[in-house]
Amino acid sequence: MARVVRLTEQELTGLLQNIINMAFNPSKSSSTSSTSSTDSGDDIEGTPKDTSIGKVSAKGQALLNNPIFKKKLKEISNAIHIDENSIIKLMKHESGLNPEIKNSIGCVGLIQFCPGGGMPKTINGKSYTLDELRYDLEAQMDAIKEFWTKGYNNGKIKQPADLYLYNFFPVAAGKPDDFVLQAKGLSASTVAKANPGFNKKLGKPASSPLTVGDMKQYYRQTGMA
Repeated sequence: MARVVRLTEQELTGLLQNIINMAFNPSKSSSTSSTSSTDSGDDIEGTPKDTSIGKVSAKGQALLNNPIFKKKLKEISNAIHIDENSIIKLMKHESGLNPEIKNSIGCVGLIQFCPGGGMPKTINGKSYTLDELRYDLEAQMDAIKEFWTKGYNNGKIKQPADLYLYNFFPVAAGKPDDFVLQAKGLSASTVAKANPGFNKKLGKPASSPLTVGDMKQYYRQTGMA
């Protein structure tokens, strides 16, 4: 089986550069690398495993009730030793629990798989483009499992907050709290300015360098914890 990735460290620079370009375009907005969106529909309460995840749309609740989603969610949880509710909360933040969502820079699905790494991707012996992956829930969940399992096996994912950081900035996952988010060719200030939602939520100046500790605080403040 070919390796499936959402975003490798080598691809990070190129993708973040796209985000930076988008960040200063007034016609579009992007506060994180995988812009979160909520789907349409009346909000209803979703309480899987008797632990509230807050309000979700009717479409999101339909996903939570989907037998394929429930089966694959359990597989993912067991593979990375992160509880199901934490995974659901992260998916809700990233996509509004809409597996078919696509953002302005082409990231798709429940955890916002982004362009890069070559197309198509191969999952369970079958090749998919990102657009095809949007409409195949089982394949999308298998791709998520493989991406996250790689991070878990590499020691980058040990707790739920690590999972969110691995999604956003893989090179920083598993690093100490004072590790600054930056990459070759991208300064810490540039990364911060391209993702203003983080410092805004944290009450810091827009250009303040983001650290692993900041991301963990953001994770807690946004209700994913």
